[in-house]
Amino acid sequence: MNNTPKVPLYARLPEIYRQRDSEQQPPGQLQAFLALVEDVFGAIHDNIGGLYRDFFIETCSPWVIPYIGDLLGVSVLSGDPWTLRADVADTIELRRMKGTIHAIELLAFDLTQWPVHCVELREVLAWFQHLNHQRPDVQSNNRGLAGVARGGTVPIKDPALLSLLGTPFDPFARYPDFKKIELGTLRPNLPSLAIFLWRLEAHQVKVSMPFARGQVALTPATPAGASFAARFDVEPSGKPVVLFNTWRANPDAVPPVLSNIDQVPGPIPAARITQGSPWGVPDEYVAVNVYDPTAPDPVEVSGVGLQFHLPKAAFPSDTWTFRGANLCAWETDLRPELGNREIIIDPRIGRVVFGIKTAAEATVLEDSLLVTFTYGAEGAVGAHPAALPFPPEGWTGPSVPTTTVKFGQDPLALQHALDNLNTAGSPVLIAIEDSMTHELDLSAVAGSTTENGIVTLNLKYSLAIVATGENRPFIRLKTPLAFRPVDVTAAENLNVYLQGLYITQENATVTPLIARAALGQLQINGCTLDPGSEMQLNGTPGPAIVSTKLDAEFGFAGLTDFQNFNATPQIVINQSIVGPLLMEAAYQLSITNSIVDAGAPPEADATKAFAIGSAADPVIDYGPPLSFQQSTFFGRCRLRSACGAGGIFCHALEAWNNQVGCIQQSSFSLEANRLPQNFACVTGAVANFTDGSWNQPGYAQLALDTDERVLENGPNNDRMGAFGYLLEAHKWRNLQIRLREFMPAGSRPEIIPVT
Repeated sequence: MNNTPKVPLYARLPEIYRQRDSEQQPPGQLQAFLALVEDVFGAIHDNIGGLYRDFFIETCSPWVIPYIGDLLGVSVLSGDPWTLRADVADTIELRRMKGTIHAIELLAFDLTQWPVHCVELREVLAWFQHLNHQRPDVQSNNRGLAGVARGGTVPIKDPALLSLLGTPFDPFARYPDFKKIELGTLRPNLPSLAIFLWRLEAHQVKVSMPFARGQVALTPATPAGASFAARFDVEPSGKPVVLFNTWRANPDAVPPVLSNIDQVPGPIPAARITQGSPWGVPDEYVAVNVYDPTAPDPVEVSGVGLQFHLPKAAFPSDTWTFRGANLCAWETDLRPELGNREIIIDPRIGRVVFGIKTAAEATVLEDSLLVTFTYGAEGAVGAHPAALPFPPEGWTGPSVPTTTVKFGQDPLALQHALDNLNTAGSPVLIAIEDSMTHELDLSAVAGSTTENGIVTLNLKYSLAIVATGENRPFIRLKTPLAFRPVDVTAAENLNVYLQGLYITQENATVTPLIARAALGQLQINGCTLDPGSEMQLNGTPGPAIVSTKLDAEFGFAGLTDFQNFNATPQIVINQSIVGPLLMEAAYQLSITNSIVDAGAPPEADATKAFAIGSAADPVIDYGPPLSFQQSTFFGRCRLRSACGAGGIFCHALEAWNNQVGCIQQSSFSLEANRLPQNFACVTGAVANFTDGSWNQPGYAQLALDTDERVLENGPNNDRMGAFGYLLEAHKWRNLQIRLREFMPAGSRPEIIPVT
């Protein structure tokens, strides 16, 4: 079907009839009659188009997929439509390749959408060659690493080669392991086929501002040494981040290419980015580009995971060398010393040191360096560089003008876009079109006022601040966000919508991040409100940052405004990561596919860690009524009432009114709970996470040793918690079903999650 716009029936008439129709009294009678016919004609046209699209697996409606599959003899699976569609679409190709490595890789990709790499484990077993039939040509089982003798001694001189040890691309031979196969454990043996899966998504922030840590004068011991070191944290917040590489594959190739060494979405190995090493391949991980800030599109982004963009005027050449090293103490005790035009990278914590000759060059880097970096996460919960709907639903039409924010045009563009909202003539939609760092000080915004010590934005109409494209704007607050209506009697229809934003504080005194929400609704969609519970370099979690602290008087200083305020503010959080939510029962709280992190994973002490509770006294009082769907709570929850499904409560859940509401298919801890009616829930089930620190790649990812009831008895017969919408239990189940049909004869699968 082509996408040519439909021509209305009236426009198809000869001009003479349209002219005569306009001369009638009243005019347009024929046009009005044909408009009625047009509705029926359009419905018939759409129905015919739908019937045509249903002939093809790529375009058919989801309900048609099993019927097309039945024509091919494909058994029915359950899961997301993309998986079911791909399973049927590749059936014939998979049957033609049945029993081959390529078939297994394509099958696993179709059923999971994860990068996959298969290894025949009989090929990695150590062997002793017969003296009468020597095979000097047989090298590593990994074709990309010719030169590593199979069954020979492991070369230990090159860290870049040794970094592959224990990875899916391990080139070294092993002794057979005869123990029972366990999910996630590699057991090399003759009949085994290892299927390696990368479950985490690699999110690439296109162009952002690193956090400058200053410059240090050095005393070089050699002429090639650097005189100055410029220090940076890649993450704009200055917090540690594990740097990932991007996934560069071609599933549509024949045979499909689903994994290449040094091109998979996993943590960057420091040894592989070191130049001068025989097995170092820095070009696959990192790049340096120069840019002209006066050009219309100054920065060019390539496909590798980490990229540095330097101003062309100061650094006309992009000739730099790279080294992976431990930078916990920055450039101190580096061996060899930091060289001039050398970049040292610590991908485990996201730190970078530039070696340069002059202080002027270091200053230019601090002022003008831009980075493109990649990190890992299980799913799109929180602020990520992903395409979000724009304009948001309900924010369309000529009555909603859009204000564009670009850091390159004005570093304070966001702050200026919020000026004079108290006199706006219509709802205000602010679109941020970059991933830069935007400083925001409400006290400097025209039209803001201070009430009860809180600097507040006065809103006449609704306000939306959203990220556009695949951007992740970083907003650093100097004062907490706070909103109130100009006319308190009209607050019920006043909404604030935040989408795709990473919001943090300038310093520890800016807490909470949101101090007031005297509105009809505050909606937080696809955002990260810095919870502060990141894993610090000393191995301890950081202190939690309160996301909201909302009092029962809605922040009003005067009794009259409080009495005239006629709304019950609704706080709606969807697919976001937030810190503690402290608010009174005067608010209504709704949370969907989100993580509320008070810094207390299951193994931590949550005596004082409240994920949700009262703003006045969370220990004694109770917070708002809660409605939730598939969310994870790292901390105690003391609520007025609770209802929902698919939650993981790592610590006590206490509902003051436990006679209302119902909780379904959720997991509770073995603590002093006060629960409402519940159905199909589990108490005391082991819910282990790959990592409980939010800056780590496996944050809030359920570990494989989690209780099976938590992994499979949530909504839609899938996982409980924030990432249940990914339907990962279905992916595992579908993969195990299909492998029975397509595994090579005599082989047995070993499924190994890499991330």
